[in-house]
Amino acid sequence: MDKEKLEAYHRANVRVITILLIVWALVSYGGALIAKSLFKAGITILGFPAHYWISAQLSVITFVIEIFVYAWIMNNLDKKYGVEE
Repeated sequence: MDKEKLEAYHRANVRVITILLIVWALVSYGGALIAKSLFKAGITILGFPAHYWISAQLSVITFVIEIFVYAWIMNNLDKKYGVEE
């Protein structure tokens, strides 16, 4: 693989990682801020305050989904740049 193609592949990879990390951060912190109104309402789920439970679960679920999204995107990028296994 020539140097230009390798650099383009690396830039695309870094761009994908950056976007996915931003999404995860927004969901993690934004979900906690939005769910704070549930704390004021006194709602509980399985004995935990609803805002805590929703924030914790939403963060983990988003991360697991992002793992599959990253794998799918990287498979497509690998094919595009000719570095698939």
